[in-house]
Amino acid sequence: MAYEDYKYLLNRGYNRKTSLDLITGRYNLNKKERLLLYRCTHSDEEIKSVKEKIITSSNQIVIDGYNLAITLLSAIYNDEIFLCDDGFYRDLGLGKRKNDNEIIDALLLISEFLSNKELDFMIFLDSQISKSGEIAKILRERNIKAKVVNKVDKELIMQESTVSSNDFLVLSKAKRIYDVLGEIIKVSGIKVISIK
Repeated sequence: MAYEDYKYLLNRGYNRKTSLDLITGRYNLNKKERLLLYRCTHSDEEIKSVKEKIITSSNQIVIDGYNLAITLLSAIYNDEIFLCDDGFYRDLGLGKRKNDNEIIDALLLISEFLSNKELDFMIFLDSQISKSGEIAKILRERNIKAKVVNKVDKELIMQESTVSSNDFLVLSKAKRIYDVLGEIIKVSGIKVISIK
């Protein structure tokens, strides 16, 4: 019911934070429930806008490295991941695995999946996160294009290339979207929870 009420307010054009505060108070939501609504609920108009940009193949894809790798690790380790109402998978860890040594493994798995589909891609990593330079170097040594940038979100939004991310702000501003994480999760049979 909290989801339905929050979605109703978003569809009516009410402010996201004000609506979330109202629903949190009305249903006495805890921090996790509030975060779940915030990350996984969007207006029908927002969803339509994002879905219209999804493509199934592209000459050049830019990858939101940490966001996708962290969510993939959460899925692999049976942390909760959610299928949000826009059709994208998200976790609620808020980057708790950012410094996980297995980030490289997740990025290699994503790279292998894209390479097997013969898609050209580049992984973008945030310079503010420690070891980004080392990770990019390891990836490049394996002939995977990787770039460390100051602000990944901004870089991805500015790209003419197709974007692969699960960050809604990036998705809403991207010109084209390729959902590599969604494809990996579907073929792997990883268990997810639906927001609906």
